[in-house]
This record gives sequence, structure tokens and C-alpha cells, in this order.
Amino acid sequence: MVPQRHLFGLALGALTLMGAVASNGCSSTPDSPSNGFGGASSGSSGGASSGSGSGTSTGTTSGGSTSSSGSSSGAGSNSSSGGGVDGGAPSSSGTASSSGGNTGSGTSSSSSGGAVGTGTGSSSGGKGTADAGVSDSGAAHDAGSSGASSSSSSGAGTGTGGTPATGPDGGAACPSLAGPADKAYPRWPMPNPPVSKLPNPFSYTDNGNGTVTDHVTGLVWQKVVSGSATFAAAPAYCSGLTLPAPAGTTWQVPTRIQLLSIVDYTTGAAVDAPFLANGQPPGGMFTWTSTPWVVSQIATKAQDAWMVNFGGGGGLTSNAAAQTATEWIRCVAAPPVTPLPYPHYLEAGPGEVRDVETGLIWAQASNNTLMTQTAAAAYCAGLGLNGETWRLPSVNELATLVDDNPNINKVSPAIDQCVFADTSPNTYYMSSSAQGTMPWGLNYEDGFDFDTQPQLPGPTGTPEGFVKCVR
Repeated sequence: MVPQRHLFGLALGALTLMGAVASNGCSSTPDSPSNGFGGASSGSSGGASSGSGSGTSTGTTSGGSTSSSGSSSGAGSNSSSGGGVDGGAPSSSGTASSSGGNTGSGTSSSSSGGAVGTGTGSSSGGKGTADAGVSDSGAAHDAGSSGASSSSSSGAGTGTGGTPATGPDGGAACPSLAGPADKAYPRWPMPNPPVSKLPNPFSYTDNGNGTVTDHVTGLVWQKVVSGSATFAAAPAYCSGLTLPAPAGTTWQVPTRIQLLSIVDYTTGAAVDAPFLANGQPPGGMFTWTSTPWVVSQIATKAQDAWMVNFGGGGGLTSNAAAQTATEWIRCVAAPPVTPLPYPHYLEAGPGEVRDVETGLIWAQASNNTLMTQTAAAAYCAGLGLNGETWRLPSVNELATLVDDNPNINKVSPAIDQCVFADTSPNTYYMSSSAQGTMPWGLNYEDGFDFDTQPQLPGPTGTPEGFVKCVR
């Protein structure tokens, strides 16, 4: 399964461990990723855990079919930390191995950059990063870009007009996050599994040439995962693909938010048709994004990156994949990165803001009281803010607010800290998504998610989390 590294506390310019993390198997220091399952973790000693699945796949596709589906089953996992600020001592760890042998064939075409062969399968756990007392600098991102669609308003960093959002208590307009954050946010509506009955249901066309078009985001995806590489070699693998790409796009390693746009959190495989053809995705393996862990810009810290578990982990998203590990790659055809529009969030009414890219309207104030999923849904339905109808967001929608490359001086909460000023830096927020009976939550300590009770503990043993509402 996929472990996660948690954010860590940086105080007075130095990392300081401040106590033990309760038995969730996660580490709040960036130097030892740990596994929320009591096993696999890269770079640590302890219980061995093996990643499974051969990379053999055929690139056959069927032409011209359009699909949109969803299912409910399977188990997922992820880990979280008990405290994002001035973290805790790491707990369980281990060595992860993965077979990663790849003999991809068919329309998936060529690969490069050391994509074939075995390698250490990274496990990851949540990282904690808060109030980092170090100099500000930009994280180095490998290839990847923001997605494009007909609804994108990327432009030259200029918003669509309207009044820029202020903090919840008013005052001056919140500043632009353009720069390192340009790759962090979606530039399109966030898709949701059709089974969820939420806006923007998945809508795909299998193009019959080894690619799949997402009609919600406008992104074009490699259909069959057949290559693996280290984080550094992954961009060369994608740029070496000979699959057709739309004009103005190139094959790239997807960013964290791009890869999350195809995740179906209701099923263990974490994707829907047509990505499930021919034994896809490879079982027991993890998939790279191009997004490094923000703290990896500090050379003395763990050099890790974000990954998604499509190998039975239900889409668990982790930021503790060792960049030296060999993992699977699903490439995306995307346009060059453009500046994040300003304003990114517009005032939609007193206490509510509209994301100009996704179209979602958020209540600025969180309810930072632990609630079950049922209670959280009822809270949002009864919010009544400005006479509008509100609902509990999906975990993918919560993910659209994550800034995965914030200012290193204050990483947590990993969100626009002016617009959403009351967001907790180290507590899960409840979503409307569930895998079976277990709800998914997302932690803005860094943006990782989880769907099991040990990570979303409530006083009665029922999963609980804080609440944000959307419409």
C-alpha cells in the first residue's frame, strides 16, 4: 500500500521533533517516510513490504467509444500525522520493493529515460510541514503543466473580472499566488465519479489510438500504463512517447492535481473505463506525478515527490515517494504552464468566494468541529449562507484548494492562507466521497488524503473531520 510522509514542523530555522505521533504509522519529520499500514517505507529500516505487479501491458484500444462510469468497492489507504505544526516522532517504517518490470507494447509506443526494468517501489506517508523558518525559494518542478480545456481562463495571469476575494474578515484584497503555485491548481472544472451524483461527472472518449480524451478537463491521457522510471527519468519517458497529442500540447508527467482529476475514490482501482482495459492499471504499484514535495527544495531534506496509488489503494495520494524509486507513469498531453489568473478567487457574496477556474463557490469559514460524514453533510445542507444551497464537497473538490508549492516559510495549511484563513494546518476535512462505508478526508497540512478510521478518529470511534462547504 502507499505510505505518506507528513508535514514537519520547522521552528527558528531548524527542524524540531516535538513528541510522538499516535499509532498511525506516519512520520512528521521529512527524513523518514513511514507507512500507514505498518510496513513499506522508503529510506527506513524495519518491516519489509513488497510492491507487486508486473509492468506487462498491451496497448490495444477500441475506437471511438465514449464512456462515463463509476463503481463502489475496494479498500484504499493513506496516512496522516497527528500534528502538522512542530510534528512528532516517526513510527513504523520499512523497506519497500516493487517489481516494476515493463514490457509495454502496442499503441503505448516508445519509452525512454530508463523506463524499463525493476526498481525500488517507493512507499509514502504524509509529510508535515509548517512554519518553516528557512529562506524562501521555488521548488524545482519537472515537466508537467496545468491542464487546459475550453473553460480554462489561463491567459496571462489576468482574472475574469470582479472583486478579488479578501480574508473572511474583510480588509485588503488577498494577494496573487502566481509563481510557484502556477502548477498547483486546476485550470478546469474538477471531474467527479458519476456514482456520486455530483457536478462534472467523468466523461471520456477512447480515441482508438492509445489515448483517451477527458471532456471535462480537456486533457488527453495515455490510455495504457506500460512504462516506469525514477522521478528524474519520468519526463524523458513521456516526451519520448509517439502517441498523437493535440496541437499546442506535449506529453508530460502530470502534476498532482492533473493526475487526481481521473481518480475515482469510490473504487479500489481508482479509475474508471476506459483506463481499466487490458489489466490496467498495473496492480500493486504507484504512479508518479511531476510535483515534488515542497520541502525537497531544501537540499538537506528528503528528496521526495507526490504519487497516487492506483494499485488497489483507491487513489490514496501521498507526498513521500523517494525520487530515486522506480514507479509507474501515466503521461498527459497538456499545454505549457501559464500564470495563475488573478484574481483566482472572487467575492461571490458575503463570506463566500468563487474559484474562477473550477467554477466552485466556497464558504470561506470552515466549521472546525469534528463531525461524522452524515453530520457534516447535514451541516452544509443547513448552512443557508446568503440563501444559497450548500453541500459537502467531494475529496477531489477539496483537493482543488491545495497549494502544493506554498511559501516555504509557512507551508501549513497548504491552501490560500488569506482567502481561507481559518483552515486547520493539521486536521482532516471531511468529504462526501466514500470507498464502501469509509469516508475520505483531506488534510491541508500538505494535501494528502485518507479513508480509514485510524486516520480520521472521532471520540466515538467513527471517522470524523472538520468541514468546508461548497456550491
